Order: sequence, then C-alpha cells, then structure tokens
Amino acid sequence: MEPGLREQFDRAVRADPGADPGEMAKAAMVHGGRIRRRRRLAVAGVAAVVVAGVGTVGAVALPDSAVPPAGPPAMVAAAMRLPAPECSKDPVAAGATDAAVFLHEATDRQRSAIGRALHEDERVATVIFESREDAYPRFAALWADSPEFVASVSPDSLPESYRLRLRDPAQFTAFSREYATKPGVQEIVGRICPQSAPVGGGAW
Repeated sequence: MEPGLREQFDRAVRADPGADPGEMAKAAMVHGGRIRRRRRLAVAGVAAVVVAGVGTVGAVALPDSAVPPAGPPAMVAAAMRLPAPECSKDPVAAGATDAAVFLHEATDRQRSAIGRALHEDERVATVIFESREDAYPRFAALWADSPEFVASVSPDSLPESYRLRLRDPAQFTAFSREYATKPGVQEIVGRICPQSAPVGGGAW
C-alpha cells in the first residue's frame, strides 16, 4: 500500500474502533487494483493510437454519444475528430467544404513544407495550424465529462493538424489525394460545413 494511502487507512481504522483492519485492507486493495487496471487500460490504449499510423484518406467515426473510446484501441486521435454541430456528422470523400490535414511524426521540414504548400494553394481559402499544445485545451473541454480519460492523455499524445476551408467543394477529392501522399501527413478528414462553422469542420 502506498505511504499516503497507508496513512489515510490507519487514521480511518483508529477512528472506528469496531472496524476489522484485515477486512478493510482487503477491500482497499481490491478497490485500488480496479482503479489501477482502468488507468493502465486507458494509458495502453493511448499508446496504441500514438504508435499506429492510419495513413489513409478518410476518418474514424466516434460513437454517437459523447463517451471516450473505452479499451484498446482507445482512439485518442479520433477523439479530436468530433465534428462541429453545424457540419456533417460523418466525414465525406467528395464535396467537402472544410478539411483537417492530420500529421503523424512530421519533422520540422515536413511540417513547414505542408504549411507552405497549403498557404500557396489557390484551392485553399483559409488555413490554420493547430499544434499539440493548442489542441490539448480543446481536447480537455470536449471530454470534460470524462476527467479520467483526459488525465490519461498528454499533449504529446494528440495530433498536430492543419485545418482549412476550400474555395470550391468540388476540388476536395483531388486536393485530398494530392496531400495524402505528402511526407508527414497521416490522414485528411473532410466535412461539409456552412460558412458559420469553425474552419476545418472540427469542434473547436
């Protein structure tokens, strides 16, 4: 038993002279073991997502309810792909007005090259870069009802991304095929959004 827990346990036993220390210790260890197993599963799931690379154009849809993915694979990257309420619920392969270009282990040179290409691309009306540090507060707000899930994730576990709005939705298919081949790009998620929605179609 950890020192801090042991001290609290001893104080509780002293406060209740009728308590059986042996039985209380067994109950505490069982309960603590359940908590540690849940935490290990969450962390293991996060690690599985960080190691795995999807590398395809498309997206992984989250469950309808705002419940974090449970058990391996816990799709932390997918947790950042929740659509803005105004946008299409599911990603689209054609006709997207907005897109998120998710990066995976991109080097500084690759990141800069992708950003430069997007800023110079005449098909792109607006582009915003979201770092891991920028993404974390939004991630924490999205999953505020699941504090254990949030606590198991660090900024390093989240994906970097470029979020953009296209001038012409008809250009999305060709755009996504082109950028999917660039080094450092993991996947491209397209959605259909009104002009009032956040750029990139995500729940900012």
